[in-house]
Amino acid sequence: MTGTGFWTIITVVSAAVGAVFMLVVSHASEPKHPAAAHEEDVNNLAVKLERVSTDLDNNKRVLGEVKVDISELRVEQRVSTESILRAIRSGDGG
Repeated sequence: MTGTGFWTIITVVSAAVGAVFMLVVSHASEPKHPAAAHEEDVNNLAVKLERVSTDLDNNKRVLGEVKVDISELRVEQRVSTESILRAIRSGDGG
């Protein structure tokens, strides 16, 4: 093989490798197949899901606090009702 033939082969191989590299780089941001989701969309959905999860946890906490408050109000109402009934009964008997 002559020096020219060697450099011709190296040039052709280099061009082929370069073409494959450019093809890979230029299509790297595209989805892997038509039904695949874009990575940015997936990341946005993951962030939204995390927000929903956080909101759900906060709502559960608030609901628990409201249940405790309602229980305390029921106890206070029961005590007040018993106190009013005692006052009415003692007023009727006296």
